[in-house]
Amino acid sequence: MIDPNLENPYYQRWSLGFQRELPFKLVMDVSYVGSKGTNLFINEDANPLVRPELRVTPAGVTTGLTGRLDNLQGARTIRTNGGDSNYNSGQIEVRRRFVNNFTVTGSYTFSKLINNADEVFAVGVATATSVAAIPAVFGGQANERALSVDDRTHRAAFTYIVESPFFKGQQGFLGRLLGGFQLSGVMTFESGVPFTVFNGFDADGIGGNNDRPIFNPNGQRGVRAVPVVDANNFITGYINPEVVIARNAAGAPSAFASIDPNTAQFIVNPAYVAGLPGSVVRVGNHGRNTERSPSVYNTNLTLLKRTRITEKVFFEARAELFNAFNKPNFPSSGSIASSTNALTQGFFLNPDTPSTSRGGRVVRYQVKLAF
Repeated sequence: MIDPNLENPYYQRWSLGFQRELPFKLVMDVSYVGSKGTNLFINEDANPLVRPELRVTPAGVTTGLTGRLDNLQGARTIRTNGGDSNYNSGQIEVRRRFVNNFTVTGSYTFSKLINNADEVFAVGVATATSVAAIPAVFGGQANERALSVDDRTHRAAFTYIVESPFFKGQQGFLGRLLGGFQLSGVMTFESGVPFTVFNGFDADGIGGNNDRPIFNPNGQRGVRAVPVVDANNFITGYINPEVVIARNAAGAPSAFASIDPNTAQFIVNPAYVAGLPGSVVRVGNHGRNTERSPSVYNTNLTLLKRTRITEKVFFEARAELFNAFNKPNFPSSGSIASSTNALTQGFFLNPDTPSTSRGGRVVRYQVKLAF
């Protein structure tokens, strides 16, 4: 459904930079680049699934109920202008023009992209959803402001072309055999992809299974904290496991120490994600895109041999190596399971999960006759 007051989204972009010629035939370009997106399209759940005490049901009606806020109506996903984005970056590029048989360009970008929604078409990737964890009708859209899935805090790229200085004229058989070689490549380094950790089930009884977990700021690595549940079955906090190591004269605890993480009832076993009874209401406070997949490093190489037959006719052989060093790069969706439910036992946040290709080395050969 479409908001009747839907407007066209728009972007504002601005930049400031300067260029400077440096020694050794180098040119440096330094810039600040920013942009802001306003009235961007997002999806809002206007009639979410809710707990029984939140449902609005006319008196005496007992059939045709949907379990939603308006208990007589079905799903209502509304396209609105509730989205916005902000991008800020510092960029530097150094170029050396093609002289003495080689050219090289290096660039680096330090940036941050913040928004309150990434996905508007609900295409169903593992780490994105088109609606807020807490529906907008309950004020949850404000909790969605975070890093965008498209954020790459650090990105560096280097490109180069090197030609062989030998036998450039390709005279005679030896010149044609040993001349005309060229090596070029692109090296890319960038931060990993931000992704969101989901509970994998409806923990707060509102809006379906887009819930995110509760973050315990005092948690200890390798130790499972104990949730505190009130009389209404709401989690109100955590007790970080401790043991009493001293008591005063009255017998009251006077000193504590962190519990041994190897104690069976508190150890965190990555092959098992423990849960709480379904009756316990958990309103997650963890943000969007708080985790990142491993950083990406990739090198593509091209080796070219051009053999001139006549002034206008030449033969070209090329070998292209994509991901030349065969480095595995793990994307955020597919290779890393991000939902903590029973279906991901043993795979949660495990980059070795064998679910998709990690982009291994690909070699391609090509021959061409130009005339």
